[in-house]
Formats: sequence, C-alpha cells, structure tokens
Amino acid sequence: MSERFTKRRITTVALLVNPAAGGGARGRVADRGEARLRSHGIEVTRLIGADAGESLAMARRAVAGGVDALVVCGGDGMVSLAVRAQVHTEVPVGIIPAGTGNDLARDYGIPLGDPEAAADVVAAGLVEQVDLGQATPDGGEPQVFASILCAGMDSRINRKVNEMRLLSGPLRYVLASALEFPFYRPRRFRMTFDAGLPTEEVVETEVLLSAFAITRSYGGDMKIAPHADRADGLFDVVYVGRISKLRFARHFPKIYSGRHVGLDGVVTRRCRTVRIEAPDVEAFADGDPVAPLPVTAEVLPGAGRFLVPHKSHQSQ
Repeated sequence: MSERFTKRRITTVALLVNPAAGGGARGRVADRGEARLRSHGIEVTRLIGADAGESLAMARRAVAGGVDALVVCGGDGMVSLAVRAQVHTEVPVGIIPAGTGNDLARDYGIPLGDPEAAADVVAAGLVEQVDLGQATPDGGEPQVFASILCAGMDSRINRKVNEMRLLSGPLRYVLASALEFPFYRPRRFRMTFDAGLPTEEVVETEVLLSAFAITRSYGGDMKIAPHADRADGLFDVVYVGRISKLRFARHFPKIYSGRHVGLDGVVTRRCRTVRIEAPDVEAFADGDPVAPLPVTAEVLPGAGRFLVPHKSHQSQ
C-alpha cells in the first residue's frame, strides 16, 4: 500500500447531516446510512446544525473530541463543511451521498443511491491523503475547499442552481446552464499564477468560465478538469475565452466526457497558487459562494483525508 493510503480502525463516527434533510428522502438516506454503520459495531453520534455555521462548529468539536471519522450525509456543500473541520488533522471524512451534484462522491468512487454501500466504505477504513484548496478574498477569511473553485458563467450557473426549486439532481445544472448561457458575456480577467515562484506568470484575457481544480468534475459530473490529480500538489486550471454561442453550444456536451480539453478557446495549465481578478464575477467553491473577486487560491498539499473504496487504492 502506498504512503498515500492507510488503514484505520473505525469505531466512533460523527454523522454530519444536512439540516435540509428533515424527514424526507435525504432524512431516510441518513437513517439507512446510520443503521448500516451501527450494524458494523460503530458508535454513531448524529450532528444536525440549524444552519451551515452551527454545523461547522459541531463538526469541529467532534474532530477535536477524537472521533475516528467525520461522515457526511449530504452533497458537496456539506462535504466542504466537513473538510473545513478536518483540514490538517488525522480524522478522515466519509461520504454518504445525498446532494444535487455529488461530484466529490463521484470522484472518490463512493456508491451513489446506496447509503448502505457508502457506509460500508466508511467501516472498511481505507484512508486516502489528498490535497485541498484554500480561497482567500481580499480582506476576507480563508475558506478551505475540496473540489473546484470556479469563476465566471459557471459560478453564475452555480448560484442559479442553489436558488432553484425545480427539478433535482444534475438536471438542475442543465436547466440553469440553458437559462444563463444566452445572456452571459465574458469578463476581462487578470490571473496571476504562482506569484513569487520561478513559474510566476500574469495572464490578462477575456474569460467565459474558469475552473481551478483539485478533483475532476463539477455540476453533476461535468468533467471540466479530466486530468486533475487530487494528490499532485497542483491545481488543474481550465478556462474558456471568448467563443461564439453556436460553437460553445455545439461543444458543451463534450464537458461530460472531458473531450473539450484541447479545443480552440479552451486553455489548460497547472499552478500552485492563483490570484483571480475580474469585475462583476463571484467565486464559488464546492458548490457554495466564496466572495466576489478578487480571490487568491492556493493548494494545501496533503491537507485532506477521505475514506475511499478499496478499488481507489487499486487504481493508483
């Protein structure tokens, strides 16, 4: 087993549940996941905050209290809360998917639609050490994230998805994209890559959408950064410049397979840090708002830990 993967005995778990779960379908997912964890002889403490701030505070107390794992029942936003509580500690995060996009669960190979199988992954105790990202707005507090920071049309779509009450799952992203795309115009971006390092470079260009990725997908399995390695200490950067509406619409489906990389107008690179500046653009990370630009993002190498299926280790 490589140093990236370790085994851990899981006997106590804090189960962080999305407060929106209530008694509906998500609540039933949490119940099923908890029951399965208990069937493995694991002691489970359920945490449900009244809002994101309270949920984060509860998660931090659980990590400080020495649980063997912090398990999330929810989507990428709830996983992001858990990561902020876990960062730079030895406590791994487990995922029982119950969100809209579930992109982090997809990237880590966690079974979707099967809370018992997801709980079995937690009980098996295989821990993968990975990178995290950190986004800091000018004059604001740093925010840790686990997947992708986006800015541009993709962050505008993300906000629309979060406000939607129509549809569910990845279909929300498809509808939001169709609503936003005809009206959004590229903004003039200034991106400073790796400031203070030998690889420093400043790029000023028009940008339609941009992604700074630890993992590969966002928006319900859109593989925006198909070659991202979550443990290489680097962001995979993908941005799209000015492009005709017709051409973008024709190539948009290729994002789901990652075949958009290499097309004219699609730029890719890697970096350790990036400062992003643009007017009237908001940054999102892990599906939730960070702040209006400017924002500086950096990779935190090896700062995260996730419970993953054994096949994840075998594929490395």
